[in-house]
Amino acid sequence: MKSIKLVIYIIISASLLFGSCKKDPTPSTTLIFKNVSISGNQFAPLFEHQSVVFNSKLWVIAGRKSNANFSNEIWSSADGASWSQTTTNGAVFSVRSGHQGVVFNNKIWVFGGLSNGNGLNDIWNSADGVTWVPVTGNATFSIRFYHAVTVFNNKLWLIGGDGIGGTKNDIWSSTDGSTWVQETAIGNSFGPRAGHQLTVFNNRMFITGGYTPTGFKNDVWSSADGRNWVEEITTGSKFQPLYSHQTTVYNNKLYVIGGGVGFTSTDEIWSSSNGKDWSKESNAPFGLRGGHQTLLFNNKMYMIGGYDGAGVAKNDIWITN
Repeated sequence: MKSIKLVIYIIISASLLFGSCKKDPTPSTTLIFKNVSISGNQFAPLFEHQSVVFNSKLWVIAGRKSNANFSNEIWSSADGASWSQTTTNGAVFSVRSGHQGVVFNNKIWVFGGLSNGNGLNDIWNSADGVTWVPVTGNATFSIRFYHAVTVFNNKLWLIGGDGIGGTKNDIWSSTDGSTWVQETAIGNSFGPRAGHQLTVFNNRMFITGGYTPTGFKNDVWSSADGRNWVEEITTGSKFQPLYSHQTTVYNNKLYVIGGGVGFTSTDEIWSSSNGKDWSKESNAPFGLRGGHQTLLFNNKMYMIGGYDGAGVAKNDIWITN
């Protein structure tokens, strides 16, 4: 399986994207990042990985070192500057990218992804990041990559992604990570997509962007229960259609950071206090970025790795002041 950017090249014409882009508005606020100075060893340049906060540490899990070099390495840090590679005990998940990782019921969980071109629907978890348990090698949902998973209302939620038959918009939930129920959307709902983001904000799940069989998306949908979905229509400017971006809640705002736009990436950052009305922040100092990770750790936002505008993998780390 080729990289996500090459997959999308086959699916979609770039003209679908660039014809819909708007002129950038003037930045309204400033989200200030600084580069973290790394001491000692660190994970290799990496994209389409996952990062979580667990046991008072940052974790970087699997991903790609290059289009053809998949990883299943696990690294952790107590401060974002000094990193150590975890030596696992016993079985561990295979190399992969385009997977999902979350913390649920005091464990790290890993879901699906691509392993050297093979789609997966396995689920693994760990109570310490060292010993990993295979929850299932064949989950109820089909093989899935570039999907989205979050924790909401004491459940795991998996939405959309790519797999057999193409991009999907199915919704699955689980109270234990083992038994999954397919939820039926009531009324209007978002279309099939992959490379999107799923974030909990203001007691609702929010879906942003992604790629589809017909083009890239910048729509925003939200739900208070996972079944009833509302499209959040803005009358002003908004982030351009993108995929492989990041969304993070920080200082009571929802942020959209970077992402793939056509066959390059963007350095734009957008914020919203309601998920509907968006303001453009100053461009990211880390430059064009897709396939990265952003998350909160010790009350600061971290940006980790990804690929730049030329598709070159990075392992830099940036933190808000």
